[in-house]
Amino acid sequence: MWEDYDPDQIFDFDPFYHPDSNPPPETSLITFVWSGGESILLISLATQIIGVKQLILEVLRIPFPVDRQELSWAGQFLRDELTLQDYNIPSETSIILLEKIKVTIYLEAGDIQYEYVIHDSTTIDQLKAKLHAEHDVVIENKVLRMGNAYLPDDAQLFAVGVVEGTTLYLVERFNA
Repeated sequence: MWEDYDPDQIFDFDPFYHPDSNPPPETSLITFVWSGGESILLISLATQIIGVKQLILEVLRIPFPVDRQELSWAGQFLRDELTLQDYNIPSETSIILLEKIKVTIYLEAGDIQYEYVIHDSTTIDQLKAKLHAEHDVVIENKVLRMGNAYLPDDAQLFAVGVVEGTTLYLVERFNA
């Protein structure tokens, strides 16, 4: 019995090992970059994207409703039914968190309006281009106005204070 014993042989013994047990899930330390800053969360790679969104709301307390969150990694939007593992997301990575907001745009005459649900990182110029592409609205020499402020074309919506429910007006650009 002891004749096969070799004191120089090293055994890798795990007292908690059981042949039928599943290995612990892999986790990743993910940094979520959003309009309010950065937030970090240790999360299982087996978590579905919809579950990640719920954790963002409940654990990180980022006040974006789950149905208004959009996650982006490596230039692609992440689908709710897939997992972080499905996207081969590496450990210690950053994911972009965008909020989808609803804005209303009134044309200068005031009788026509368009509603959009768009990302808060959309620029004013991109929003105007969307208005032109989808509704053939003339945007040349026009600006978007919010209250009494004319919004710069290169500004992102969140940076100029556009939030859920904001009303914007497309008006003539006057050169002073």
